[in-house]
Amino acid sequence: MSLEGGELEHRESAAWENAMFRAMIECLQDQVVTVHDIGDSARIIYANEAACRHFGVDLETLLTWCPLDFDPTHDEESLRLSLEQHRLTGGMTFETLHRVAGGEVIPVEVTTNLFEQNGKRLAMCISRDLRPRREAEERIKEIERLRAEQAGLRRLSRFAQCAPGFMYTVEQRADGSLAMTYASSGVEDVLGLSVAAVLEDIGRIHALVVPEDREMLLQHETPSRVELLPFQSEYRIQHPAKGERWLEARSLPERQGTGATLWHGFLVDVTERKRMEETLRFIAQRSWATEGEAFFSGMARHLGKTLGVDYVIIDRLTRESEFAETVALYARGEELPHICYRLTGTPCESLMGRSLCCFPRQVRKLFPEDAMLRDMAVESYAGVPLWDSTGTAIGLIAVMDGRPMAETDSVTALLQLVAARVAAALERDRSERQLRAKEQEFRSLVEHSPDTVARYGRDCRRIYANPRLVEEAGVPLSELLGRTPAEFPGGESARAYQAKIRQVFDTGMPEEFELTWTTAQGGEVVSHIRLTPEVGFEGEVRHVLAVGRDITEIDAYRRRIHHMAFFDTLTGLPNREMLNERIRKAMESGASGAGERFALMMLDLDRFKEINDTLGHGVGDLLLEKAAHRLLGAVRGEDMVARLGGDEFAVLVPEPNDRAELATLAARVLGAFAEPFLIEGRELFVSASLGIALYPKDCTGIETLFRFADTAMYHAKRRGRNNFQFYSADLTARASERMRIESALRRALQRNELELYFQPQIDMTDGAFVGAEALLRWKRLGQGIMLPHKFIPVAEESGLIVGIGEWVLAQACGAAVAWNRHREQPLRVAVNLSTRQFILNDLAGTVRRILDETGCPPQWLELEITESLLLEDSKEIRATLETFDRMGLSIAIDDFGTGYSALSYLHRFPVKRIKIDRSFVRGVPSDRRKSEVVKAMISIAQAMSLEVLAEGVETPLQAIYLQAHGCRLAQGHLFGIPLPRSGFEAMAGNDRGIVS
Repeated sequence: MSLEGGELEHRESAAWENAMFRAMIECLQDQVVTVHDIGDSARIIYANEAACRHFGVDLETLLTWCPLDFDPTHDEESLRLSLEQHRLTGGMTFETLHRVAGGEVIPVEVTTNLFEQNGKRLAMCISRDLRPRREAEERIKEIERLRAEQAGLRRLSRFAQCAPGFMYTVEQRADGSLAMTYASSGVEDVLGLSVAAVLEDIGRIHALVVPEDREMLLQHETPSRVELLPFQSEYRIQHPAKGERWLEARSLPERQGTGATLWHGFLVDVTERKRMEETLRFIAQRSWATEGEAFFSGMARHLGKTLGVDYVIIDRLTRESEFAETVALYARGEELPHICYRLTGTPCESLMGRSLCCFPRQVRKLFPEDAMLRDMAVESYAGVPLWDSTGTAIGLIAVMDGRPMAETDSVTALLQLVAARVAAALERDRSERQLRAKEQEFRSLVEHSPDTVARYGRDCRRIYANPRLVEEAGVPLSELLGRTPAEFPGGESARAYQAKIRQVFDTGMPEEFELTWTTAQGGEVVSHIRLTPEVGFEGEVRHVLAVGRDITEIDAYRRRIHHMAFFDTLTGLPNREMLNERIRKAMESGASGAGERFALMMLDLDRFKEINDTLGHGVGDLLLEKAAHRLLGAVRGEDMVARLGGDEFAVLVPEPNDRAELATLAARVLGAFAEPFLIEGRELFVSASLGIALYPKDCTGIETLFRFADTAMYHAKRRGRNNFQFYSADLTARASERMRIESALRRALQRNELELYFQPQIDMTDGAFVGAEALLRWKRLGQGIMLPHKFIPVAEESGLIVGIGEWVLAQACGAAVAWNRHREQPLRVAVNLSTRQFILNDLAGTVRRILDETGCPPQWLELEITESLLLEDSKEIRATLETFDRMGLSIAIDDFGTGYSALSYLHRFPVKRIKIDRSFVRGVPSDRRKSEVVKAMISIAQAMSLEVLAEGVETPLQAIYLQAHGCRLAQGHLFGIPLPRSGFEAMAGNDRGIVS
């Protein structure tokens, strides 16, 4: 059958196209092209020449392969799923693996496109070997890494130039020689050498190291060279410009393939830190080993050497605060004798009231009057003041040098660091010199005795013990080595000490411990031991070094101080501090739910001051000791007796059952004082007053508890002493009222609130005025007139009675002068004197001055005193009364018969008049017994030639009875009530008789 022309032409065209397509594919030499029949498990039906080279097989073999033959990532199921995905997407690009003829697996990128031909679904795959591209990518990454590394090196170089200290690289060549191959610019500041100098010759650095540290530096370098361990060391150099400096060097070794070793590291100046560390270590050691002058001298020497200055002074201010005296004076390596100098015109004067003062140069020009600066050729000065615990300047510490001061911040920082410790030592030296003298003696013994030293291994067994430890232990060295503290010396304290050693091994931190142990001879020793870890190059604690010092005596001092802090030195009883601590614990116990109740008794010895004043403090101390002993015998075993101070004691009664039990205990305590005290062959009778407050019934605060018990005790004193009283709320109210009265009374004179009233005294024979008694009234602002019995007791207790008494005397004398200016028969004014006026001032001198100032003749003034004043029978009171008598004053006994009346004092003292108290007159004549008493008083007075004046006469019958039995003088409402001065003067101006 022949083909039509058009069909033939079409076929020829398709054949040409296929040939052209094949030719184009064959030209792709670097790309693998395969065509797969999707319907036949993706078998290859076409492959170009590049595909044959890629897989390493001929075309005939390749046309038998499907993906399962060369793609190790596929199995039948995964291939099926992949072909299904290709049908849905029409083609895709992905990465996979090809296994070629030699077994090598090659990473490839495959791009697939699906098409149909002659009714078949075919897939053309173009595969590209990924190895060249990945190699290119790795080269790009390497280039980028190198660029980043170069940028980092440039940043590191800039950092090295700016960092403190200087960075370096040291090379040890194969022949053992050393050279510095790199040094940052910081070398010029740290070492005073140029970069070129150290790169040229590293020996110039070693030449700067002080000779004492060269061996130590070599010991640190050797392990780093031999074992390639990190190098770290601190050593001193002699800086060309700065003098001796401390440096810290650190570096890491790196072994090179050539056999050389490089050390990359840095070197920094740590002088300021070392100064601080050395100073803190010095303070820590001296704070318990040395005090007083030795401490100050050591501190001055330490600062002088540490700072490299010529002079260091530590001064204390004198009492006048214008002068200072040195407690330590360090001058160019020597300690000079102490001197005293005036602060005015010196730089030390500038310190007062400031935190610090620094003159880095030309200080002599700033203070030309300071001869000491001139004589010592001082150029620079820095100092800080020393303050005590109250904030008062007590001294100063200063350094001076003949050169300008370059590092002022470092110097002042170090001075401020030591100032607090030096100030504390100076304050302690000022207040506890006697104790410090004994402590100094002990410190001297300790400083001249070697310390005990031991080294422990990780099993806490001793591997070394020095002779001092052997001597103290009293056993051979063989019995110390290889044993733990628990094995020797043994005991609870030693076991705790061993646990502390283990803690240092575990933490690597130093510790301190006080070990109490018993020697082989049975002596008990207390040692203060500092445990220091010995660290290896890898940072592990290899050993623990124990340095011990015998502080047995210090421990005894501490116990004694503890006893002094919590116990009374005279009686041996607990003091206020221990009592407060016991009360606080009881209160905390109650707050936590235990519900502890207790009572506080406050006890005060009655009239103890009189015993001290008359018999002396030695007898008073003996009495207090015996009183404490009786108190302890009167209370229960669980009760706590404390001495609060003076003659004041306290009893803490835990868990009382009720008030009745407390009353029984209080009565037993008071009963303990019923018997006399026999002291130095003399019997002394002393009673006590006792106040009781309950917790928590009365209050819940410790201060309030003490105040309430104290209030109850003073209430017992006001109730006549020798009794006990429980606290009640009205006591606080009364005490508050007394405080308000005292506060207002202090301003009463300034506000002109006090006024004198006058009650006439009458001669009943003719009714004429003979005088008046001055009676004080207080017109309290906003509260009307207050009578004396309300405020005079407060004035006497507070001492205000002295000033008020002077005012009363002046007013009374002034009134007498005004009344008697034109009277033929002068009136006499009577003024009451308080016992406190006799005690607190020169009463006779005061009366004389007031008489002179007012122009009042002495015979116009009568001074009234109480019988209790005469009962004291003191030389001072007798001398004062005799002085009044010689001056011409009249002395009267007020309220006669109400006190401890005794006829003996009527003839021993210059008494001119007695005043019968109104309590006796009130019963005349109806009360037979009082009438007889009054008649007896009049008879006694007449027999002793004394005048008699009856007080409180209110009825004519009383006046008639008194007059009939020889009493002619009287005062009372029958003759006139107390009146202000103007009212009295109006009454006295009428000279007619009052009584007919």
